[in-house]
Amino acid sequence: MRDKLQKALDLCNEKRFDEALPILESITNEDPKNSEAWRTLAQLHWYHKHEPEKAYDELIEALKCEPRNLWALILMGNLLTKEKNDLEGAKSYYDKVLEYFPDNAIAINNVAATYMERKDYDEAIPLMKKAISIDDTYINSYYGLALCYYKTDQLENCFEICHQGATKLQDRPENPGVRDELLKLYLSVAKDLAKKINYINVWKGIKDELEAVDHINIKFVEDKSINVLAKLEYAPLHAAKEHILRYNPDKEYVDHLFIHEMMHLKMNQQATLANNGKATVSSGNTRKAFRNRYLKFMKKTHSHLPTAELEHVMSGLADGLALQLMNCPLDLFVEHMIYTTYEAVRPIQLLSLFHMEVDNIEGVKQATKNGFFPKEIVHANKVMNIATSMHFKEIYGIDLIREYHPTKQEYDQAKDLYDEFKAYLDTHKPGDEYEMMEYFVESFGMEDLVEIIDERQVSGGMKADLSLESDLKERAVDAPSKEDVDVANAQFALNHQDGADATETMMMSMYMLGAMEYFDTLEPHDVHRIALEIATVGVNGISPKGKYSIKSIPDKEFGGYQFLAYYYVSWARAIPHMLDKIGLPFSKAYEAALNMYNAKHKKDE
Repeated sequence: MRDKLQKALDLCNEKRFDEALPILESITNEDPKNSEAWRTLAQLHWYHKHEPEKAYDELIEALKCEPRNLWALILMGNLLTKEKNDLEGAKSYYDKVLEYFPDNAIAINNVAATYMERKDYDEAIPLMKKAISIDDTYINSYYGLALCYYKTDQLENCFEICHQGATKLQDRPENPGVRDELLKLYLSVAKDLAKKINYINVWKGIKDELEAVDHINIKFVEDKSINVLAKLEYAPLHAAKEHILRYNPDKEYVDHLFIHEMMHLKMNQQATLANNGKATVSSGNTRKAFRNRYLKFMKKTHSHLPTAELEHVMSGLADGLALQLMNCPLDLFVEHMIYTTYEAVRPIQLLSLFHMEVDNIEGVKQATKNGFFPKEIVHANKVMNIATSMHFKEIYGIDLIREYHPTKQEYDQAKDLYDEFKAYLDTHKPGDEYEMMEYFVESFGMEDLVEIIDERQVSGGMKADLSLESDLKERAVDAPSKEDVDVANAQFALNHQDGADATETMMMSMYMLGAMEYFDTLEPHDVHRIALEIATVGVNGISPKGKYSIKSIPDKEFGGYQFLAYYYVSWARAIPHMLDKIGLPFSKAYEAALNMYNAKHKKDE
């Protein structure tokens, strides 16, 4: 008889109810004291045949045979509630479940669920909590409790329970669809909270905290032209008086992006104070290595592109690869820092990271499909995104790794990178994140494509170019000799004493202010290029009465004083440690211009 009942239950699990029904009927005829056969028969007649009266009678028989039949008790309570509106009668059966099975999380959860259906949340909430306390891996109870909180507008409690449930997800055969429902609720309540919470106060508090560390202001700059969501320009690496946080206002979840970039700043500050700061650079050697590796492939794949446009694509691809090799390991530390330090930020962090995950998955799919880029770059991109997804799964319980369709080799490599990150978390000291970055680069065999150096070797906006000589060679121009520069500088300085002529100083300060405003629109490496190009003109001397032009600023002719102003400001920003070497006697004018610039921008804020 037991085998016969198991066969009927197997058919029910396969949703072959019409085949199971006669088997169950034959069992109850042959063995009328078989409680579980009566209970299953009642469930089929109610749910499948829509015959509640017949089901009621069969449940009576099931409970006569076994008064402690858990599922028969719950089913009878449900039937009385939904079909007969007999709430008191139903409660008597639920009370028996709680009496007979005080430590059965599934039983308690099911009783709580019936109260939920009746919108009796005051009865349901403590039962759901009790079920979780008995079995903290049962997803149904988390979903039920979170839904109770959501229905009663307790959004913070709802989010917290969704978060607990998501990070302990274990699908059960009783209701496998609950996992998806919990995640939908998780994202929904996060959106509600993100609209409700005033994150401005959070990131402004972080801003004040960080500005007190190095006494350098943090400036937020809208910039729709950037090809990333947001980016930080760390003042010591950009010859700047302020840390600049550029962001695209059209992107979603900007508050999270602000906090993300400020965590980068926090790590930079800590590493600098520990004399362990690093920077990634792209030099003539790294660009040459990139071309040697990929030019042949790119020419073949993009044969329709003119040479100049292909060079532009190559440059962008090299920069993008270097950026991801740098940002992926650093972002793991950054997001972990946000998650563990700023609990109030979790709703918007969840949404922002989920949004990024969706974009990353689509990007990887497209890159894999179209074949436009070298396979090892696509591979590195995919593996790093999977490692990021592993962190997202660990902190928020949402598993999107399978969406990347990783091979075993890709998954194992991503797991290795992520495990390395977790090992660093246990003993992290300021600057250790750069060791992690080196590990990423080495894992992909790309040491020649990215250079990681001590930040003290980097001047101003020279992240893209470390050597004046190599930069000039890249651009096919001759570097001025030290002797030539010294002669030209000395000759000019003899005729122009710093600040001696008030009119000249004021005029120069105005030209310098214009140069500062113009350079604000450029990337640091572009300012560096301009500084170098003006230097090649300056070797022959610059006359205040002359006319000048350079390739880096096309379609513009400069008067002598304006050209000198651009000369001074470009070096002050891009190559500050060598500013005194160019010998221009305009420090007073620059100081006046800088005061006007700072006053203007403070007013604009």
